[in-house]
Amino acid sequence: MRAGGIIVEYNPFHNGHKIHLKSAKEGNDIVIAVMSGNFLQRGEPAIYNKWCRAEMALENGVDIVLELPVFYSNQSAEIFSNGAVDILDRLGVESIIFGSESKDIAKLTKIANLQLEKKDILDEKIRVELDKGISYPNAMNNIIDELLGEREVLKPNDILGIEYIKSIQKINSTIKPFLVKRKGSGYHDLKIKENIASATSIRNIIKEGRDNELEKLIPKKSLKLLDTPTYFSDFYPLLRYEILTNYHKLKNIVDMEVGLENRIFENAVKYDEFNEFYKNVMTKRYTNARMQRVLSHILLKIDKELFDKTKNGVTYVKLLGASTRGREYLKKKKEDINIKVLSGLKNVSIILNHKERELLNFELTCDRVYNIINPYKDRQFPIIKR
Repeated sequence: MRAGGIIVEYNPFHNGHKIHLKSAKEGNDIVIAVMSGNFLQRGEPAIYNKWCRAEMALENGVDIVLELPVFYSNQSAEIFSNGAVDILDRLGVESIIFGSESKDIAKLTKIANLQLEKKDILDEKIRVELDKGISYPNAMNNIIDELLGEREVLKPNDILGIEYIKSIQKINSTIKPFLVKRKGSGYHDLKIKENIASATSIRNIIKEGRDNELEKLIPKKSLKLLDTPTYFSDFYPLLRYEILTNYHKLKNIVDMEVGLENRIFENAVKYDEFNEFYKNVMTKRYTNARMQRVLSHILLKIDKELFDKTKNGVTYVKLLGASTRGREYLKKKKEDINIKVLSGLKNVSIILNHKERELLNFELTCDRVYNIINPYKDRQFPIIKR
């Protein structure tokens, strides 16, 4: 059985995702999705819980949904892609199909090779650019322009695509990357083009209560699954408590730069409303995604010690759901799959070693934090789609 892999968040699943999934199915017997859980790559909590989004995936045609552990899903594009690509490689997928604003995979591969070959030079140049107050995406665009002699403005999905290509090369995988040209609205575009809108635009529509506009933007099978939405601002009381009570530990949080912990603490003391806190803690040096990740790392206690435990990859993954063909694939490939696929928590103490159990317990704790604000009914995974 030929498997294609996709890396997704489905926050929520919309018509653009439907186009991407259709492309992923072409030439493959099944599609395996590695999906972020309750906390996402841009540092936000998911607007809908992971079970809701996994069911959306299955209802719309994904065959296997695996959860990307939070210590990868809530990280930079590089770490996010390293974790997801590693899982897909261990599951035996032959290709990764990703959406991109670019139509030129050769150019993305060229940039990926440049970043791998000249990493030390790039890191130093990026540091210099950041010290000037330039954001990371703009710094990267400037450096690529300088080193390649080509002005290339990388968009969010281009950047992720480059990281997927780099991750494949780092682990010497035989996975082939394929690009699907993104149609309609851009990643952050708030405009609606025909029946396609960005996830950002759709989340704004949901937040503003304009539910009548969703029918043309989200497949019916997804629309019927929408539940009470969740936003980062809802977590501020929990976040503020962590900042105020664990100030001395903030410097150990992943992505925390020297001095930023003081700025965060001072504003947490001063503001009891999230939007005011966030507005005053932001600087030009940080993108929204970077700052949100720092704050969610504080909330979840994602520190440098945990990062050291996970930087060499993970040897287990949780199965959130599968179709009949997906289950058939897992059964047939059981001997070849180089990862422990958990279909429940029974016998975990036997299946996992001590380090793996520690990481799993951390994941479960993060889910409980999300559940405080969004008290969804947890499941005995996986969801089985007939």
